[in-house]
Amino acid sequence: MLQTLRQHRGLLLGLGLVTAASIYGAVLAPKIEAWVVERTRDAGFVLNDLELDGVIRASRADVLAALDVDNGVPLLSIDLERIRAQLEMLPWVKKAEVSRILPGKLKINITEREPFALWQQDGVVRLIDETGHVITKRGLADFAHLVMVVGQGADQRANDLHAMIDQSPTLSARIKTAVFVGERRWDLIFDNGVRVKLPEAAPAQYDAQTAWQKFATLQGEYRLLEREVSVIDMRLPDRMILRVSPEGRRIMDGTGWAT
Repeated sequence: MLQTLRQHRGLLLGLGLVTAASIYGAVLAPKIEAWVVERTRDAGFVLNDLELDGVIRASRADVLAALDVDNGVPLLSIDLERIRAQLEMLPWVKKAEVSRILPGKLKINITEREPFALWQQDGVVRLIDETGHVITKRGLADFAHLVMVVGQGADQRANDLHAMIDQSPTLSARIKTAVFVGERRWDLIFDNGVRVKLPEAAPAQYDAQTAWQKFATLQGEYRLLEREVSVIDMRLPDRMILRVSPEGRRIMDGTGWAT
């Protein structure tokens, strides 16, 4: 009974000190702040439990290293803002929420970045999220199903491209590579190697979105991707230019099939 009363008294003392620190922490002199932290340690307000949620693809070891806290430290001595900032510097971490739960728990909730595309520039391939943020250059085999965007600035424009082509999801699912040409326009390379050239993003009346919608309509009507072509040029508003594949030329010349 006496031990229980002492525990309750310690808890009440600790709560009082925590409240005082919360109210006056911004104006307390460093020596007084240190005294308050030590009193909360004596009252048992020390780190003895770490709850870490949301870590799926990120390295748990990297997360723990960024936390840089040890069991037994006074809970009030932990700088929550510093920990949050350190965690959000990790490549997989989009957002971190850090909170204390009295008497001894530190709770971390991680929101990870979502893999969006592979970005290739100067021969180096990187995994990026929808904002173009580079996540990693390692373990990319797990993300081979994602579209690869190529070229300077392609990382920052990938989300706009996705929003455009996803208006025809069945067709967009066949795109394997998107090359950002001259930081002005896209060439789309499909799963059978056919390249579709789109115009620049914002001419007055005929832009990339209009050309893509036109191509999707023509594909539905004429199955262009199934024909013997290597390039479909959609850059001109009044015409479509097709480049016949070598096999198509042989067929046209009457030499495509052996007898």
